[in-house]
Amino acid sequence: MNYEHKSLSVDKYINSLYSDGLQISKTLNTQEIRELILDIGIFKLKGYAKAFRGNLSKFSIDDLFSLYNADREMSSNMFKLSSKIEVKLKAYLIEIVYELTDNPFFYLVKENYIEDFTINNESLYDWEVKPKHPKQKSEIYLHYRDYYLLNYNFQKNKAKYLVEKELIRLTDKININYPPFHYFVENITLGALIKIVSKLTIENKRVLKLVANRFNILNPQVFLNYLLRLKEIRNRSAHNGRLFNRNYRGVKAYGKHKEFRKIIFEHKLIDVYYSLYLLLDGKNRFNSVEELIEIFKVENFLNCDENVKDWIIQIMKTG
Repeated sequence: MNYEHKSLSVDKYINSLYSDGLQISKTLNTQEIRELILDIGIFKLKGYAKAFRGNLSKFSIDDLFSLYNADREMSSNMFKLSSKIEVKLKAYLIEIVYELTDNPFFYLVKENYIEDFTINNESLYDWEVKPKHPKQKSEIYLHYRDYYLLNYNFQKNKAKYLVEKELIRLTDKININYPPFHYFVENITLGALIKIVSKLTIENKRVLKLVANRFNILNPQVFLNYLLRLKEIRNRSAHNGRLFNRNYRGVKAYGKHKEFRKIIFEHKLIDVYYSLYLLLDGKNRFNSVEELIEIFKVENFLNCDENVKDWIIQIMKTG
């Protein structure tokens, strides 16, 4: 089926909302509404308006903007939570691998992965050796990456730490000064980090399982699904995607979470929110679904009408 594009002006879109029953604004004039929609974009705003379809007469265009702003607040909070978990994941990983090996370049050794492994170029570009521009000023306080590139040489480290080791396939397209693992991990994306955690095995010990246990999750595959859900919510938040009224990757519930699942649908945002806190502090911190929902409201809905809050919550917890 061919896609047929139909152009839609802001004024036509506003009038279509009113024609379908949405109440007019109590505080904004037409020009202010137009400017807000231009800033957000018609296509993006449609995703929020859809939440009120079938009940438009109960809400106003102010409520539509409140929903959009609430979603932006949720995005900011989810990003903060996911960032804290990423920091924790990196710290645990570094501690665990150096308990298993004293070779800081072990991540370049082929036998330390459960299958053929390559490092994506995006993770390597920061470690590219580039000629210094003669007019470039020196930094007083060097970033750890710049300090390493200035003072160390991979060929010397390779001769010391990787002699007679079969290495993973290294890129030959750019000149990379591969750093020690703890340097490298601090600079990689969450997706690349999860890939490494899932594939590393040192001294016949699966790193994924060891890290999972530190997060109080016994099954490494269950833990991996939690990490993949973490990446999903992190990416949607980082790229300003709509969090509201979407389905998310499922994860296995255990403990009190199983009881919560009787009320909260596995693939909805409040369940994701719960699982982030589970990764963050390793505890079932919420005593009941009601407490979970109330704290979610406090953290994410600053200026929403109670009627809108209740409507949003209903959509975000049910399938």
